[in-house]
Amino acid sequence: MSSRNVQRKPPTIRDVAALAGVSMSTVSRVLNGSAAVSGDAAERVRRAVDQLDFVLSASARTVRPGVRSMTWGLLVDAVESHYFSTLIAELDRAAQEHGSTLLVSVTQKEWVREKHLIKEMSSRRVDGLFVVPANGDVLGERARMSGVPIVYVDRIPSGVVADVVTFDYYRAMAELVEGLWARGHRRIAFIGGEVDTDPGSRRFAAWNDILSRHGTTADPGLVSVGHLVADTATEAAVTMLRSDQPPTAVVTTTGLLLLGVLHGIVLEGADVEVVCSEEIDAAFLSPVPLTLVAADLGLLVSNAVELLTAQIDKSSDGPPETRLLPTGQIHYDAVTSLRASPQ
Repeated sequence: MSSRNVQRKPPTIRDVAALAGVSMSTVSRVLNGSAAVSGDAAERVRRAVDQLDFVLSASARTVRPGVRSMTWGLLVDAVESHYFSTLIAELDRAAQEHGSTLLVSVTQKEWVREKHLIKEMSSRRVDGLFVVPANGDVLGERARMSGVPIVYVDRIPSGVVADVVTFDYYRAMAELVEGLWARGHRRIAFIGGEVDTDPGSRRFAAWNDILSRHGTTADPGLVSVGHLVADTATEAAVTMLRSDQPPTAVVTTTGLLLLGVLHGIVLEGADVEVVCSEEIDAAFLSPVPLTLVAADLGLLVSNAVELLTAQIDKSSDGPPETRLLPTGQIHYDAVTSLRASPQ
């Protein structure tokens, strides 16, 4: 049975030396940048280091094996959104309550950078690592090979058996779309981000499934995905609203894209309803009826910390858990005075 506390033993200099077919002293000289090693031997050592994902600890002289560093790591792919800035603040507060320091690094959704940051966090001997995965099982594999306790936060990685804490984004989106249908909407547009990774894939699937459940096939003209910035969401909304059969409601997925959609609605002076699976601070200024998913980040963090500390303390022998947390909804009526005058 898989256990959340089973971590692969980190590779050692001895392992690198065995794979490269050289002595441990040769490995040490290569790692320390010595020129007194032949080119062939040095290249074999470097290949072995890459193959094993060997990490030379930067803190080995100050943190003895088995002694906690009292630091936690967090890897996120971006920090610009209100959601992730709040998540970082909540995790930092939790780390302080446990007498630890939180180290935060941004992956920028780059595979090479993710690999580097996993090694960097391991070299600093973080006691545990929170990861908002950007590239599926890449981060998980790197972390496991480094022997670092890990909890995935907000997103479900593919092909990884590990502790995960996330919101039930599928159910949250399904409830939003069901609400629109119950209020009489039949032309329900979807303007979202990436739908081939989590949680976008769960949100998109819920929108599709609810329409199918009601016997409706999604109109291709009412689907626009892959948006990363507000401006393109604005363009998509304007295009849809100017079509011969415009939507009566728009579903969007992030606070950033919501701002873009609302901008498009203001530009067109359209009478539509909008729902979004993230909150924004300025929601009360919406020019149209707006419903948002309310996600308790404090609940997310407390669950993630519980799972990580259980790994660090080795206090649980159970299998890895995936915790899907519930969400709520917040509804805002339109602030009609902010809407553009009809042309």
